[in-house]
Amino acid sequence: MTADKEQLDAGQQALGDALAVSFRALRAVMLALLAGYLLSGLFIVHQDERAFTLVFGQVSGDAAHRLKGPGLHWTWPKPIAEVVRLKTERVATLMTTSFWPKEDPLAKDAGAPSPTLKPGTDGYTLTGDANLLHSRWAVRYTLSDPETFAFGWRDAAQTLHDEFDRAILATSAQMPVDQALRTNVEDFRSTVEQTLRTRCDALRLGVRVQGVDILGLTPPRQVAEAFNAVVESEQERSRRISEARAYATRQTSEARGQAARTLAEGASEKNRIISQTKADADYFRKILVEYAKNPDVILKTLRQDAVRRTLEKVDQKFVVHRDASGQQEIRVMVSPEQPKRK
Repeated sequence: MTADKEQLDAGQQALGDALAVSFRALRAVMLALLAGYLLSGLFIVHQDERAFTLVFGQVSGDAAHRLKGPGLHWTWPKPIAEVVRLKTERVATLMTTSFWPKEDPLAKDAGAPSPTLKPGTDGYTLTGDANLLHSRWAVRYTLSDPETFAFGWRDAAQTLHDEFDRAILATSAQMPVDQALRTNVEDFRSTVEQTLRTRCDALRLGVRVQGVDILGLTPPRQVAEAFNAVVESEQERSRRISEARAYATRQTSEARGQAARTLAEGASEKNRIISQTKADADYFRKILVEYAKNPDVILKTLRQDAVRRTLEKVDQKFVVHRDASGQQEIRVMVSPEQPKRK
Protein backbone atom coordinates (compact mmCIF):
# COMPACT_ATOMS: atom_id res chain seq x y z
CA MET A 1 0.00 0.00 0.00
CA THR A 2 2.83 2.29 0.88
CA ALA A 3 4.67 1.38 -2.37
CA ASP A 4 1.62 2.19 -4.47
CA LYS A 5 1.26 5.52 -2.76
CA GLU A 6 4.88 6.36 -3.38
CA GLN A 7 4.55 5.46 -7.07
CA LEU A 8 1.44 7.68 -7.32
CA ASP A 9 3.24 10.61 -5.70
CA ALA A 10 6.20 10.17 -8.05
CA GLY A 11 3.88 10.17 -11.11
CA GLN A 12 2.09 13.30 -9.94
CA GLN A 13 5.42 14.96 -9.34
CA ALA A 14 6.62 14.09 -12.86
CA LEU A 15 3.34 15.30 -14.37
CA GLY A 16 3.59 18.55 -12.44
CA ASP A 17 7.13 19.06 -13.61
CA ALA A 18 6.15 18.36 -17.19
CA LEU A 19 3.26 20.81 -17.01
CA ALA A 20 5.50 23.45 -15.49
CA VAL A 21 8.03 23.02 -18.30
CA SER A 22 5.23 23.17 -20.89
CA PHE A 23 3.81 26.34 -19.37
CA ARG A 24 7.25 27.97 -19.37
CA ALA A 25 7.81 26.97 -23.01
CA LEU A 26 4.35 28.20 -23.98
CA ARG A 27 4.96 31.50 -22.21
CA ALA A 28 8.28 31.92 -24.03
CA VAL A 29 6.63 31.17 -27.35
CA MET A 30 3.82 33.63 -26.61
CA LEU A 31 6.34 36.30 -25.63
CA ALA A 32 8.30 35.66 -28.81
CA LEU A 33 5.11 35.85 -30.89
CA LEU A 34 4.13 39.06 -29.12
CA ALA A 35 7.57 40.54 -29.74
CA GLY A 36 7.43 39.49 -33.38
CA TYR A 37 3.94 40.94 -33.71
CA LEU A 38 5.03 44.25 -32.24
CA LEU A 39 8.19 44.36 -34.38
CA SER A 40 6.05 43.82 -37.47
CA GLY A 41 4.81 47.36 -36.91
CA LEU A 42 8.16 48.73 -38.05
CA PHE A 43 8.10 50.21 -41.55
CA ILE A 44 10.42 52.28 -43.74
CA VAL A 45 9.34 55.38 -45.69
CA HIS A 46 11.47 55.95 -48.80
CA GLN A 47 12.81 59.28 -50.02
CA ASP A 48 10.19 59.80 -52.73
CA GLU A 49 7.17 59.04 -50.55
CA ARG A 50 5.32 60.03 -47.42
CA ALA A 51 3.08 57.87 -45.21
CA PHE A 52 0.10 58.06 -42.88
CA THR A 53 -0.76 55.55 -40.13
CA LEU A 54 -4.41 54.68 -39.56
CA VAL A 55 -5.32 53.32 -36.12
CA PHE A 56 -8.78 51.79 -36.16
CA GLY A 57 -9.41 53.66 -39.41
CA GLN A 58 -8.42 57.09 -38.10
CA VAL A 59 -5.23 59.03 -38.97
CA SER A 60 -2.98 58.94 -35.93
CA GLY A 61 -0.72 61.67 -34.64
CA ASP A 62 -1.09 65.42 -34.19
CA ALA A 63 -0.99 67.95 -37.01
CA ALA A 64 2.81 68.17 -36.94
CA HIS A 65 3.43 64.41 -36.91
CA ARG A 66 0.61 62.94 -38.96
CA LEU A 67 2.68 62.84 -42.15
CA LYS A 68 5.62 60.46 -41.82
CA GLY A 69 8.77 61.49 -43.61
CA PRO A 70 11.61 59.30 -44.92
CA GLY A 71 13.10 56.93 -42.35
CA LEU A 72 12.17 54.11 -39.93
CA HIS A 73 8.83 54.34 -38.12
CA TRP A 74 6.66 52.15 -35.92
CA THR A 75 2.92 51.77 -35.55
CA TRP A 76 0.57 49.13 -34.27
CA PRO A 77 0.53 46.14 -36.59
CA LYS A 78 -2.53 44.99 -38.48
CA PRO A 79 -5.44 44.78 -37.88
CA ILE A 80 -5.07 47.57 -35.32
CA ALA A 81 -3.27 49.96 -37.66
CA GLU A 82 -2.55 50.36 -41.34
CA VAL A 83 0.16 52.25 -43.28
CA VAL A 84 -0.92 54.34 -46.28
CA ARG A 85 1.97 55.33 -48.58
CA LEU A 86 1.84 58.18 -51.09
CA LYS A 87 4.36 59.15 -53.78
CA THR A 88 4.44 62.82 -52.85
CA GLU A 89 7.92 63.62 -54.15
CA ARG A 90 7.44 62.12 -57.59
CA VAL A 91 5.58 63.55 -60.58
CA ALA A 92 2.68 61.21 -61.32
CA THR A 93 1.09 60.84 -64.75
CA LEU A 94 -2.56 60.18 -65.47
CA MET A 95 -3.63 59.33 -69.02
CA THR A 96 -7.08 59.51 -70.54
CA THR A 97 -8.27 57.78 -73.71
CA SER A 98 -11.92 58.67 -73.24
CA PHE A 99 -11.93 60.51 -76.56
CA TRP A 100 -9.97 57.98 -78.63
CA PRO A 101 -11.53 55.40 -80.96
CA LYS A 102 -11.41 51.73 -80.06
CA GLU A 103 -9.20 51.01 -83.07
CA ASP A 104 -6.11 53.20 -82.93
CA PRO A 105 -6.12 55.28 -86.15
CA LEU A 106 -2.40 56.05 -85.73
CA ALA A 107 -1.34 52.42 -85.48
CA LYS A 108 0.85 51.14 -88.32
CA ASP A 109 -1.26 48.01 -88.79
CA ALA A 110 -4.58 49.85 -88.70
CA GLY A 111 -7.00 48.44 -91.23
CA ALA A 112 -9.76 50.09 -93.21
CA PRO A 113 -11.98 52.26 -91.01
CA SER A 114 -15.55 51.27 -90.29
CA PRO A 115 -18.20 53.23 -92.24
CA THR A 116 -19.35 55.11 -89.13
CA LEU A 117 -18.30 55.81 -85.58
CA LYS A 118 -19.76 53.68 -82.82
CA PRO A 119 -21.02 55.85 -79.95
CA GLY A 120 -20.20 54.29 -76.63
CA THR A 121 -17.28 52.41 -78.17
CA ASP A 122 -15.37 55.09 -80.05
CA GLY A 123 -14.53 58.18 -78.05
CA TYR A 124 -14.58 61.69 -79.50
CA THR A 125 -15.27 65.31 -78.66
CA LEU A 126 -17.48 67.82 -80.44
CA THR A 127 -15.72 70.99 -81.57
CA GLY A 128 -17.13 74.50 -81.70
CA ASP A 129 -18.03 74.18 -85.39
CA ALA A 130 -19.85 70.83 -84.90
CA ASN A 131 -16.99 68.59 -86.07
CA LEU A 132 -15.71 65.45 -84.41
CA LEU A 133 -12.20 65.14 -83.02
CA HIS A 134 -10.24 62.24 -81.51
CA SER A 135 -7.62 63.00 -78.87
CA ARG A 136 -5.45 61.34 -76.25
CA TRP A 137 -4.13 63.26 -73.25
CA ALA A 138 -1.91 62.98 -70.19
CA VAL A 139 -1.66 65.18 -67.11
CA ARG A 140 1.41 65.41 -64.90
CA TYR A 141 0.76 66.27 -61.26
CA THR A 142 2.19 66.21 -57.76
CA LEU A 143 0.42 66.02 -54.39
CA SER A 144 0.18 69.41 -52.71
CA ASP A 145 -1.98 68.10 -49.83
CA PRO A 146 -1.42 64.34 -49.39
CA GLU A 147 -3.92 63.97 -46.53
CA THR A 148 -6.75 65.58 -48.50
CA PHE A 149 -5.90 63.55 -51.59
CA ALA A 150 -5.79 60.28 -49.63
CA PHE A 151 -8.69 60.73 -47.19
CA GLY A 152 -10.70 63.75 -48.33
CA TRP A 153 -12.14 61.96 -51.36
CA ARG A 154 -13.44 58.48 -51.92
CA ASP A 155 -11.26 58.17 -55.04
CA ALA A 156 -9.25 61.32 -55.71
CA ALA A 157 -7.47 59.81 -58.73
CA GLN A 158 -10.80 59.03 -60.40
CA THR A 159 -12.07 62.51 -59.58
CA LEU A 160 -8.96 63.98 -61.21
CA HIS A 161 -9.58 61.80 -64.28
CA ASP A 162 -13.20 62.97 -64.50
CA GLU A 163 -12.22 66.63 -64.17
CA PHE A 164 -9.56 66.14 -66.82
CA ASP A 165 -12.15 64.80 -69.25
CA ARG A 166 -14.47 67.65 -68.35
CA ALA A 167 -11.78 70.25 -69.14
CA ILE A 168 -11.07 68.62 -72.51
CA LEU A 169 -14.77 68.52 -73.42
CA ALA A 170 -15.33 72.16 -72.42
CA THR A 171 -12.29 73.44 -74.30
CA SER A 172 -12.99 71.40 -77.43
CA ALA A 173 -16.53 72.77 -77.59
CA GLN A 174 -15.14 76.32 -77.75
CA MET A 175 -12.69 75.88 -80.65
CA PRO A 176 -13.20 75.20 -84.37
CA VAL A 177 -11.72 71.93 -85.53
CA ASP A 178 -9.06 73.61 -87.72
CA GLN A 179 -7.70 75.56 -84.76
CA ALA A 180 -7.83 72.60 -82.37
CA LEU A 181 -6.28 70.22 -84.89
CA ARG A 182 -3.64 72.37 -86.62
CA THR A 183 -3.36 76.12 -86.25
CA ASN A 184 -3.86 76.63 -82.49
CA VAL A 185 -2.86 73.30 -80.98
CA GLU A 186 -0.80 74.98 -78.26
CA ASP A 187 -3.74 77.22 -77.31
CA PHE A 188 -5.92 74.11 -77.14
CA ARG A 189 -3.47 72.39 -74.81
CA SER A 190 -2.80 75.41 -72.59
CA THR A 191 -6.53 76.14 -72.19
CA VAL A 192 -7.18 72.56 -71.08
CA GLU A 193 -4.30 72.83 -68.61
CA GLN A 194 -5.52 76.13 -67.14
CA THR A 195 -9.11 74.89 -66.89
CA LEU A 196 -8.03 71.72 -65.09
CA ARG A 197 -5.72 73.63 -62.73
CA THR A 198 -8.47 76.09 -61.82
CA ARG A 199 -10.95 73.29 -61.24
CA CYS A 200 -8.56 71.29 -59.00
CA ASP A 201 -7.85 74.38 -56.90
CA ALA A 202 -11.57 75.11 -56.55
CA LEU A 203 -12.32 71.53 -55.46
CA ARG A 204 -9.29 71.40 -53.12
CA LEU A 205 -8.37 68.06 -54.56
CA GLY A 206 -4.92 68.15 -53.01
CA VAL A 207 -3.01 68.01 -56.33
CA ARG A 208 -0.87 70.50 -58.19
CA VAL A 209 -1.08 70.24 -61.97
CA GLN A 210 2.42 70.40 -63.45
CA GLY A 211 1.45 70.17 -67.11
CA VAL A 212 -0.86 68.70 -69.73
CA ASP A 213 0.38 66.87 -72.84
CA ILE A 214 -1.38 65.91 -76.07
CA LEU A 215 -0.46 62.35 -76.96
CA GLY A 216 -2.60 62.07 -80.07
CA LEU A 217 -4.80 64.37 -82.13
CA THR A 218 -6.59 63.31 -85.30
CA PRO A 219 -9.88 63.69 -87.16
CA PRO A 220 -12.14 60.66 -87.61
CA ARG A 221 -10.64 58.15 -90.00
CA GLN A 222 -13.81 58.23 -92.08
CA VAL A 223 -13.11 61.86 -93.11
CA ALA A 224 -9.33 61.89 -92.82
CA GLU A 225 -8.86 62.22 -96.60
CA ALA A 226 -10.99 65.36 -96.70
CA PHE A 227 -8.96 66.90 -93.88
CA ASN A 228 -5.73 65.94 -95.63
CA ALA A 229 -6.96 67.58 -98.83
CA VAL A 230 -7.68 70.79 -96.94
CA VAL A 231 -4.26 70.67 -95.32
CA GLU A 232 -2.54 70.16 -98.67
CA SER A 233 -4.53 73.02 -100.17
CA GLU A 234 -3.56 75.35 -97.33
CA GLN A 235 0.06 74.29 -97.61
CA GLU A 236 0.00 75.07 -101.34
CA ARG A 237 -1.62 78.41 -100.59
CA SER A 238 1.01 79.21 -97.98
CA ARG A 239 3.77 78.20 -100.39
CA ARG A 240 2.47 80.48 -103.13
CA ILE A 241 1.98 83.36 -100.72
CA SER A 242 5.54 82.89 -99.50
CA GLU A 243 6.86 82.87 -103.05
CA ALA A 244 4.85 85.99 -103.92
CA ARG A 245 6.12 87.78 -100.84
CA ALA A 246 9.68 86.76 -101.63
CA TYR A 247 9.26 88.02 -105.23
CA ALA A 248 7.74 91.29 -103.98
CA THR A 249 10.59 91.73 -101.51
CA ARG A 250 13.16 91.02 -104.20
CA GLN A 251 11.57 93.42 -106.69
CA THR A 252 11.20 96.09 -104.03
CA SER A 253 14.85 95.73 -103.08
CA GLU A 254 15.94 95.94 -106.71
CA ALA A 255 13.71 98.97 -107.32
CA ARG A 256 15.07 100.69 -104.25
CA GLY A 257 18.62 99.93 -105.38
CA GLN A 258 17.91 101.28 -108.87
CA ALA A 259 16.25 104.35 -107.39
CA ALA A 260 19.25 104.92 -105.13
CA ARG A 261 21.63 104.59 -108.10
CA THR A 262 19.52 106.97 -110.21
CA LEU A 263 19.37 109.49 -107.40
CA ALA A 264 23.12 109.19 -106.88
CA GLU A 265 23.80 109.66 -110.59
CA GLY A 266 21.40 112.61 -110.71
CA ALA A 267 23.08 114.21 -107.72
CA SER A 268 26.50 113.65 -109.31
CA GLU A 269 25.36 115.12 -112.62
CA LYS A 270 23.79 118.04 -110.81
CA ASN A 271 27.01 118.75 -108.96
CA ARG A 272 29.00 118.43 -112.20
CA ILE A 273 26.73 120.86 -114.07
CA ILE A 274 26.79 123.31 -111.19
CA SER A 275 30.57 123.12 -111.00
CA GLN A 276 30.89 123.51 -114.78
CA THR A 277 28.47 126.42 -114.80
CA LYS A 278 30.36 128.13 -111.99
CA ALA A 279 33.62 127.60 -113.84
CA ASP A 280 32.15 128.97 -117.06
CA ALA A 281 30.72 131.94 -115.19
CA ASP A 282 34.09 132.67 -113.61
CA TYR A 283 35.79 132.37 -117.01
CA PHE A 284 33.17 134.63 -118.62
CA ARG A 285 33.63 137.29 -115.94
CA LYS A 286 37.39 137.25 -116.44
CA ILE A 287 37.05 137.45 -120.25
CA LEU A 288 34.50 140.25 -119.90
CA VAL A 289 37.00 142.35 -118.01
CA GLU A 290 39.64 141.80 -120.69
CA TYR A 291 37.09 142.34 -123.47
CA ALA A 292 36.21 145.72 -122.04
CA LYS A 293 39.86 146.69 -122.25
CA ASN A 294 40.62 145.42 -125.80
CA PRO A 295 37.62 143.96 -127.69
CA ASP A 296 39.36 143.21 -131.02
CA VAL A 297 42.17 141.20 -129.50
CA ILE A 298 39.86 139.23 -127.26
CA LEU A 299 37.51 138.41 -130.15
CA LYS A 300 40.38 137.15 -132.31
CA THR A 301 41.74 135.12 -129.40
CA LEU A 302 38.36 133.58 -128.70
CA ARG A 303 37.87 132.83 -132.39
CA GLN A 304 41.25 131.13 -132.64
CA ASP A 305 40.60 129.16 -129.48
CA ALA A 306 37.24 128.01 -130.82
CA VAL A 307 38.83 126.95 -134.14
CA ARG A 308 41.58 125.10 -132.29
CA ARG A 309 39.13 123.23 -130.09
CA THR A 310 37.00 122.40 -133.12
CA LEU A 311 39.93 121.12 -135.15
CA GLU A 312 40.98 118.88 -132.27
CA LYS A 313 37.73 117.00 -132.61
CA VAL A 314 37.96 116.12 -136.36
CA ASP A 315 40.25 113.68 -138.21
CA GLN A 316 40.52 115.36 -141.62
CA LYS A 317 41.17 119.09 -141.89
CA PHE A 318 41.04 121.22 -145.11
CA VAL A 319 41.99 124.77 -145.88
CA VAL A 320 39.64 126.23 -148.50
CA HIS A 321 40.74 129.14 -150.68
CA ARG A 322 38.78 130.92 -153.40
CA ASP A 323 40.10 133.20 -156.02
CA ALA A 324 39.04 136.81 -156.47
CA SER A 325 36.12 135.84 -158.68
CA GLY A 326 34.93 133.31 -156.17
CA GLN A 327 34.57 130.60 -158.82
CA GLN A 328 37.65 128.49 -158.39
CA GLU A 329 38.16 126.75 -155.10
CA ILE A 330 41.32 125.18 -153.79
CA ARG A 331 41.26 122.72 -150.91
CA VAL A 332 44.40 121.71 -149.09
CA MET A 333 44.31 118.83 -146.61
CA VAL A 334 46.05 119.61 -143.39
CA SER A 335 47.65 116.72 -141.44
CA PRO A 336 46.45 113.87 -143.72
CA GLU A 337 46.07 110.47 -142.10
CA GLN A 338 49.26 108.42 -142.33
CA PRO A 339 48.94 104.94 -143.95
CA LYS A 340 49.15 102.09 -141.49
CA ARG A 341 52.18 99.89 -141.71
CA LYS A 342 51.75 96.18 -142.10
